[in-house]
Amino acid sequence: MKINILLIIFFFPLYLFSQSNSAYQFVNLELSPRSLAMGGSLISIFDNDISLATVVPSLINANNDNDLSLNYVDYFSDISLVSFQYSKKIKDFASILIGISSIDYGVFQQTNSIGIESGEFSASDQVFTLGIGKKINEKITFGVSLNLLNSKYENYQSSAFTSNISTTYLNSKGDFSATLLAKNIGSKISAYTTIDEIIPFELQFGVSKLLKHLPFRYSLVFHNLQKYDISNDYSLLTQTDIETGLLIQKEEPFAKKILRHFILGGELSLFKQIFVLRGGLNFQKRFNMSLPSFSTANGFSFGVGLNLSKFKFNFSRSSYHVSGNFNSFSICTNLSTFGL
Repeated sequence: MKINILLIIFFFPLYLFSQSNSAYQFVNLELSPRSLAMGGSLISIFDNDISLATVVPSLINANNDNDLSLNYVDYFSDISLVSFQYSKKIKDFASILIGISSIDYGVFQQTNSIGIESGEFSASDQVFTLGIGKKINEKITFGVSLNLLNSKYENYQSSAFTSNISTTYLNSKGDFSATLLAKNIGSKISAYTTIDEIIPFELQFGVSKLLKHLPFRYSLVFHNLQKYDISNDYSLLTQTDIETGLLIQKEEPFAKKILRHFILGGELSLFKQIFVLRGGLNFQKRFNMSLPSFSTANGFSFGVGLNLSKFKFNFSRSSYHVSGNFNSFSICTNLSTFGL
């Protein structure tokens, strides 16, 4: 009976949200400093980090029981991202997670068609998450999350339901794990206008491995597997035809198109995992945001983690463009250590 209920919970979103008709790009913004430090989309590390489990429900496990995490991203300009997650084990059946994420874009000056100021307006997005993870056997976990999306820009408002579904493999030694994730399966409830757009569905696969003789874990993520060419018009090269004088768009090499799908990350644990150094490279961000005439660290990121007796602190700094970087912070604790 429990298995039947579990299968209904896991597969129901696939049928309910099979059609997607709106656009909510903010669901792909990273909120975990650990994930940001390792290049983003950190989907395969199976431990007690519930900030990762918010996006990857198969990472929700009994080790998260009574964990609470708070995350803050000091994004570009006046944009700020805040989120919290809490996880609880439901006896021997499964573990659940609840989370709330909020993106505040600040206050804007409102003008009419000829540029005269007529007041101010704000813009914000929110994501409410309920996830469940179940250990199928000693090596396989499965999870699904339901997300309620709410978006309001001035007088334009929209909402939608989405779901993330994932499965994770963990070997018996716990030093290797792999995850397959389907993100943003969803459908709108209400739209901004009468124009329909598509929710950014994405398929990802990631692996991570802890080295045998060194306290170092690497992560390799393949993102946007549902689409081969994820290059954009802004990063394509052009050249002038000598005979006609017209601009010709040059096709990207095959190797570069493949590299766009890769994210590399790693973390080195020192002093019995008290202090952790992290770094990552996101090829898609590097190719999209680099300037041909100026070499920068675009796409690279780094961070540190500090694990104390009752608290875990994480910090990351990400380089997106020569004009700006941003920082993120998190604090995590287990409420049971305070008798709660």
